[in-house]
Amino acid sequence: MSPTDKATKVVYKGADGTEFFVIANEGMVSKWKKDKTIPLVDVVQNFDVFTSSTGSNTGEYIRPSTGILEGTFKTANNDDIVKKIISEGEEKGL
Repeated sequence: MSPTDKATKVVYKGADGTEFFVIANEGMVSKWKKDKTIPLVDVVQNFDVFTSSTGSNTGEYIRPSTGILEGTFKTANNDDIVKKIISEGEEKGL
């Protein structure tokens, strides 16, 4: 990733209202939604899933526990969680 590339946050709201997000490369989410052959590694900057101390997409970034991820996403597999966030989440600026 070059310093000129921009990032965006993709936010997924869980059933309890907690927001989870990943950091994606700007413009790649919409490209991936149209062409699922694009590898996710080209869409997201990493496979880290975050929430925040406030439960929304603002505040200190924290990594949710495996239990919280399993409760929301019914899996602890980061690849599956990232795919769901990218598929169903909403892009918001950083």
